[in-house]
Amino acid sequence: MSLMTKRFVLWFSGIVLSFGLGLFLDHRLKTLAFPIWVKALALFLIFFAVLLLARSGRLLRKLGEPKEQWGWTTRLVTSDLYACLRHPHHLGIGLFVSSLSVVVGGVWTFFFASLFIWPAILWFLKSVEEKELVEKFNGEYLIYKENTPMLLPSPGCLLKVLLGKAGKGN
Repeated sequence: MSLMTKRFVLWFSGIVLSFGLGLFLDHRLKTLAFPIWVKALALFLIFFAVLLLARSGRLLRKLGEPKEQWGWTTRLVTSDLYACLRHPHHLGIGLFVSSLSVVVGGVWTFFFASLFIWPAILWFLKSVEEKELVEKFNGEYLIYKENTPMLLPSPGCLLKVLLGKAGKGN
């Protein structure tokens, strides 16, 4: 099993366990569902998350020159979404998981899913992925890291990219 497949299995397991615990507590404690307007907002965020995931995946496949294995690029991508934030894929995962928990569960599902996903993403990016990227791309990544936020993009930059007015870089 490849390293990327092992990582996927760990992420997926954590998400399933956190949803399971939250749904169990929501059912057991008879937690009320979120109001319809909150669920509608969550559905919009799910759509936005899927957009981020699809677009960042396409960019990595197109510009990142993946060669070794699934999810492993050989070229640093700094354009389009990656001009606005270093990890759009992880932002998409976090938004998707937190928003889906609002749609399918109650407060406890949202609490446990979010309590798992956001700290896990931050830990993974700081402890694993950022170190791998510095090792792989050296000074090029350090300059990119210095000039581009990790997870919270400037709304203006994101709007320009999503409306087709492009981003800097490759």
